[in-house]
Amino acid sequence: MATRVAPPVSGNGHGPAHLDRAVERDLRQEIREAVNRFLDERQVFSPGPEDEARIRALIHDRVAAYQRRAATVNAPMLLDPDGVEQRLFDSLLRLGILQPWIERASCEEIMCNGPQRIFVVENGEMRLVPDLYFDDDQELRDLVKRLIGPLGKRLDESSPMVDARLPDGSRINAVIPPASTRWCCVTIRKFLLRARSLEELTAFGTLSQAVAHFLEAAVQAGINILVSGGTASGKTTMLNCLGAAIASPSERVVTVEETPELELEKQLPNCVALQARPGNIEGVGEIRIRDLVRNALRQRPTRIVVGEVRGAESLDMLVAMNTGHEGSLTTVHANSPRDALEQLATWASMAEERLSLESLTRMVARTIELVVQVRLEPRTGRRRVVSVFEVTGMEGGVIAGQELWQLDAASDRLVWSGVRPRCLARMAAKGVDYALPQEALERLA
Repeated sequence: MATRVAPPVSGNGHGPAHLDRAVERDLRQEIREAVNRFLDERQVFSPGPEDEARIRALIHDRVAAYQRRAATVNAPMLLDPDGVEQRLFDSLLRLGILQPWIERASCEEIMCNGPQRIFVVENGEMRLVPDLYFDDDQELRDLVKRLIGPLGKRLDESSPMVDARLPDGSRINAVIPPASTRWCCVTIRKFLLRARSLEELTAFGTLSQAVAHFLEAAVQAGINILVSGGTASGKTTMLNCLGAAIASPSERVVTVEETPELELEKQLPNCVALQARPGNIEGVGEIRIRDLVRNALRQRPTRIVVGEVRGAESLDMLVAMNTGHEGSLTTVHANSPRDALEQLATWASMAEERLSLESLTRMVARTIELVVQVRLEPRTGRRRVVSVFEVTGMEGGVIAGQELWQLDAASDRLVWSGVRPRCLARMAAKGVDYALPQEALERLA
């Protein structure tokens, strides 16, 4: 593969020239060998503060030694020795050249389509970073292997796909041939929980104050809510904010997630968080979402919150909502409320019980009461609630419902549809203090 001469890097804040990169490769190997000599494998994967200080000192000494040698023999010196030192440290113990982007508050996702095409998503906008690249495919693979090593996972031809959660909460997915056609492809998604309450979502412009008050009352009244949306639309953040509206300390909440992202365990006094786990290299030790939902039922919850349903666990979630766990919450990947409800029934039909799609559709219609549809607007990067949909039952073999709030294109805001929510009676019966906004009452009058 031809050597690529990179322009100065402005994207990651270090500004290395091609000479610095060439020297950096040699120093990296030299320093890695030295580190391996004084640290055992466990320390290399999980170094302590003293180990990190020792490695920084080693890197500083080696870079300074190179500068002295270069000056002695009249060779080109490093243009950015401090930047080289930081990148060497990051390549050994952090995320290498990707570390500055991970640290950026505005960066949401990093996608490496091979070693030389790296895209980032900032504020909802995806773009190529032309001056950010790995020297070769092996360097990218080595980074992934170092990141997943402490997690007991592997990436090789016999196991060419890996999905893991990094210590900072970011999710990493990597694919190599033969699962990919040519390169190692890596996606690192940061979980940015920018809001922890419906009030904060209102401040961000995700939903109106009227909708926030209605949803808060619905949660407190024990309404079963499904959050629907596309990739990166803010489903998990919305789920967390809805869960935070659970008012009573006597409520016992059990959360079930594939990758821990919710913070309800920190926000609610009586909350238990459960996490799924993939099987090991031998294919044993897997803990499925479905297993966790069933286990949650034995922990005497008043509500169950499932981070996302996308398979047979949908049936267990529906059963849980129908067996006294009112006010349970979950999310689903779908483009509209009706699509979300149909998707839920379809996934439930994948369970071993093999119930008919018709009976499952009726179960969904009886169980899910509200669907909150969220959307990411690509041009602005803004996450918004675009619909609050109330399920009213079955009509002609399909799930029926009504829009309570919907996004008005003319005014670009959520407006009430004029339909009186059926769940108001439920709120009153539960003693939840809620009334429709004054403008809604005027329209009803």
